Amino acid sequence: MYPWPIGDFDNAMDEALDIAMDYLERTGQAVKFTEVQRAAAMAIVAAWKAGVRSRIKLAHVAIKAVEPKAEPYLNPKLYRRRS
Repeated sequence: MYPWPIGDFDNAMDEALDIAMDYLERTGQAVKFTEVQRAAAMAIVAAWKAGVRSRIKLAHVAIKAVEPKAEPYLNPKLYRRRS
């Protein structure tokens, strides 16, 4: 069980953190486990305070908060239409 910083704890928060951390570990994104776990937990707390109660949605929020932003695959400057 994670030591949540709020009194309004629910088991869905722990389950969401477990789901998120499992994904992040399996994809190699949780090398600095404690830091990643803390960032994921804070994202879950923020979503929880905003009214999100689904453990899957909470896990998704946590994963998106930790994953690096993806670079665009295509460079739009290379594929401009010619006039």
